[in-house]
Amino acid sequence: MLIKVSPHISLSSLKISDASDILALVNHNRARLNQYLYWVEDVQCVDSAEQYIFERVNSGLNEALWFKIYFNNEMCGVFAVKSICPQMHVAELGYWLGDNAKGNGVISQIINYLPSLLSNTSAKTIEFRCLEQNHASIKVALRAGATLVGSLPNFMVANGIKQNLNIYIKINSL
Repeated sequence: MLIKVSPHISLSSLKISDASDILALVNHNRARLNQYLYWVEDVQCVDSAEQYIFERVNSGLNEALWFKIYFNNEMCGVFAVKSICPQMHVAELGYWLGDNAKGNGVISQIINYLPSLLSNTSAKTIEFRCLEQNHASIKVALRAGATLVGSLPNFMVANGIKQNLNIYIKINSL
């Protein structure tokens, strides 16, 4: 299934058969992605890329949706609704983007499309979780109208520094 977000951006369900493409994209962007994403070092071959995909698409988390992102018909990253908490009506988002699409508002346009994507779910609020030094993801959250509501201290070492995981929420966004 192909979801057209804009004339230049589309989403397609992430599948295990995408492993070699995901591996190539991770390899090309490894140095930058490794600064903020814990799993990057584990994706080193097609088998480990398959495992990365399998763990996500089979997470068992409530209403999880995982997509590969295309920009100008070229795969450029992954976007997810990692889960939706039915009691709180919160959809937690996750995403990463390759250099081939950075600076084009790709994630912001996908977030603007979210009401259509989540129209048949209980989600009323979106949540972003960003390491404190992941300025690009923080800008996406703030541009979407989210507010910093909390932080998990010393969440992980990234870029050689213990970093907090900041939590941003946009209420009544869907």
